[in-house]
Amino acid sequence: MYEFQVCPVPEGRCADLAYRLAVYEAGHALTARALGFKVLSVKMLPRPPILESDKILRGSSLRALAEVLENRCIELFGGQIAEEHACETSSCCSGDVARIDELTRLVSGLDGRRTPEDIWFELEDVAQEIFSHDKVRDAILPLADFLFEEVDKGHHVIPGLRIETLMNELMGPPEKTRGGLFARLMTRV
Repeated sequence: MYEFQVCPVPEGRCADLAYRLAVYEAGHALTARALGFKVLSVKMLPRPPILESDKILRGSSLRALAEVLENRCIELFGGQIAEEHACETSSCCSGDVARIDELTRLVSGLDGRRTPEDIWFELEDVAQEIFSHDKVRDAILPLADFLFEEVDKGHHVIPGLRIETLMNELMGPPEKTRGGLFARLMTRV
């Protein structure tokens, strides 16, 4: 029979679901930045931010579409990974798991060579690599605090420029091209 694991109950600020959502959204934004995308806005709902990558399909090939879907998977992993780092647990019933599963199946169908499980683990490794950097991990809580305070002020959609400015203050300016960290991370995929 199936054995189910129970996630530890978050403590401290992370016990507040609204704060955990801010941590989760910070993870998505930090992941997008590491992939070389600008955050256009963050809507404080349990879903990834709106990014320039959502609007751009480079070329009309199936590989270009697969790349967009792979990027979305990596961003989805970022929310949960940030929660694990900041709160020592992740939301057990997050819809991201179902989204990642669906997207990896689509990528597998487009790719024709890799299984959905292989794609899942490859993309999860890329997301884990992003959060292996001290600057990224150290930015999770300050960015989450900012997002949480914005919601407290009644702002449920936060403009990307404000988020990008804060991330620049926390981590320095982003790499200019998608060839930097993005290329190094994606060479694994």
